[in-house]
Amino acid sequence: MNVAALRLSGFAVLLVLLAGAGCNRSKRASSESSPAPTPQALRASVTAHAPDAFYDPPSDVPRKPGELLRSEPLKDVMLPAGVRGWRILYATTVDDSTPATAVATVFEPTDPPAGPRPVIAWEHATTGLLQKCMPSLVSLPTKGIPWCNRIVMAGWVVVATDYSFAEKGGPHPYLIGEGEARAGLDSVRAARQMSELILDKRMVIWGYSQGGHTALWTGIVGPRYAPDLEILGVAAIAPAANIKNILAMNVAADKRFGPYLALSYSRFYPDITFEQALRPEALDAARQIVDLCDFVPPEDAERIETLVATFDGPALATSSNNALQARLARNTPDSLIKAPVVIAQGLSDTVVPSSATDAYVEDRCSSGQRLEYWTFAGRDHLTIFQPGTPLEELLISWTTARFANEPQASGCVHKSF
Repeated sequence: MNVAALRLSGFAVLLVLLAGAGCNRSKRASSESSPAPTPQALRASVTAHAPDAFYDPPSDVPRKPGELLRSEPLKDVMLPAGVRGWRILYATTVDDSTPATAVATVFEPTDPPAGPRPVIAWEHATTGLLQKCMPSLVSLPTKGIPWCNRIVMAGWVVVATDYSFAEKGGPHPYLIGEGEARAGLDSVRAARQMSELILDKRMVIWGYSQGGHTALWTGIVGPRYAPDLEILGVAAIAPAANIKNILAMNVAADKRFGPYLALSYSRFYPDITFEQALRPEALDAARQIVDLCDFVPPEDAERIETLVATFDGPALATSSNNALQARLARNTPDSLIKAPVVIAQGLSDTVVPSSATDAYVEDRCSSGQRLEYWTFAGRDHLTIFQPGTPLEELLISWTTARFANEPQASGCVHKSF
């Protein structure tokens, strides 16, 4: 088992959130010249509160997806200087069109330029399966969004979905592409109804890891599900694109995230049961893992590490479960995306192996997908975001070009950095 990969996957989002990838000029944060804090200090510096009444769905969820149900300014959180934010509750649907609700956070500058304003739809990496694990609940809500201070100060509005919940508490449709994508699209629809904002229909989607999978699916689903929005580009960073291949290549990821996937698929797919989706030796640990967050509190992530060490081999029974194999294949984003696409991948990534992304890109290019593929030597699942990464300038420039309606090169282009 790749123990280093297992630990990285567990704390990647938390460390990205705190170690410089996000907005690092918090009103209460230290200066950029301060020494880097230890991982222990980083983990201790972020907290999460339990879902309050704001998260409660109405007794009759509206069947019109994207309807704004309530909004309120963010409070009792740390925001970067010059940034203000809200949380919103909105109606959405899961992939079988069952009504659901979702929460998103919305960020803009305190002194915004005149609207209508373009939107970055941010789709986050794995933080857990249940509502209590979602990013809108943490004390540093902007920190998990790469370079968000630059994004907001460029005049773009950031809308960051938590993904959807068909019942209070969860689970959300984890690694179910259509369900996650609908939540992202409907978050932008809902934000456009806020009286405090004047938002354009033009948007660029950014997603990382689980969110990279979601971003690709959002590009596929958007023109059909939300034709009122205009997707100008899709950026997928270290995407969990071909889930089946990634889990086959990375037993550590299967052990850690397989229980989440098993419970999610058993909730949303009638041909999947939790017990049959998992290997018998993993069941006891899996039943505990699904209730734990992979983000904060840090003791949850540490407990997951302990639990996955109690059994050998993968958690999922993929090799013997034909229904699970079919569902994993169905959730590979392998349809044409009309908007320009960029996929970014660290060549030292041990969570989403670069060979898995290489194979996914090769398949999409052979199917006629127009995309750019950026690979970064020496960068892994975490350091692809850390200060000094070339990805920052590349992605912001690429996004600026999308909002300026500049053409992207046709065909598939691979660039190495």
